[in-house]
Amino acid sequence: MIPAALLQTTPSAGSIWRIVENQEQAATRRITRSADEQSRLEQLLDNNKPPYLPGTQQLHWLLKTPFRYPPLRHGSRFGTAFEPGILYGSRELATAMTESAVYLWLFRAAPIELGPLERISDGRTAIRFGISHDSVSDLTTGAATRKYRRKISAPGSYTFSQELGSRLREQHTAAIWFHSARATAGINCAVLEPSAIPPGTEPSQQHWHLQLDSSACWWGLAGHDSFEVRYRDVADDSGRIPHPAL
Repeated sequence: MIPAALLQTTPSAGSIWRIVENQEQAATRRITRSADEQSRLEQLLDNNKPPYLPGTQQLHWLLKTPFRYPPLRHGSRFGTAFEPGILYGSRELATAMTESAVYLWLFRAAPIELGPLERISDGRTAIRFGISHDSVSDLTTGAATRKYRRKISAPGSYTFSQELGSRLREQHTAAIWFHSARATAGINCAVLEPSAIPPGTEPSQQHWHLQLDSSACWWGLAGHDSFEVRYRDVADDSGRIPHPAL
């Protein structure tokens, strides 16, 4: 049962950070011999991907891509496996970096021998863009949200948050601000509707380097303060990172 107080929406605008694969060099460039070959390979790959969601045509490709793919079999924080994809980001860059590090650690925890991937040294691009809409849910303020915060942002369960997300979708909520399950003081945003992103939005980009091992994930960029996420700060008492898929 979702309380009515959690279904309230208001006009809201803000900026979001999102970590994506390194945009400085396309991965397909490494396995092609010319720009023409690369272009043909990119087109072949794109033709075999799901179609873009209606209403995303006006968006930059980095912003419309998350809506293109269905969630994984366990869904996502506010979306079930049977609902359209959601674009997730964070209000703070540090929160986005923490969320990204957590999923790299979860990948390393898979029951397979990773070999050289035991230590990851790679590039990532941090993009920043704005959202604005008249129907946005803010689950970071108010007595009701404080009462249900643990359920909404439970690290190991999506049960309550997915039911809430479905109810908010039914009333055409465009986006949701909510507390991060990984960064204690961080705020995340779930963009449910592409219309929450103003047409013509061009995301800014920063190209960061990361190094991740079993104890920490370090982020660095020339001219910026480095940032470190420690594994123990996102793990539970058993030493594991809780997640609904585990």
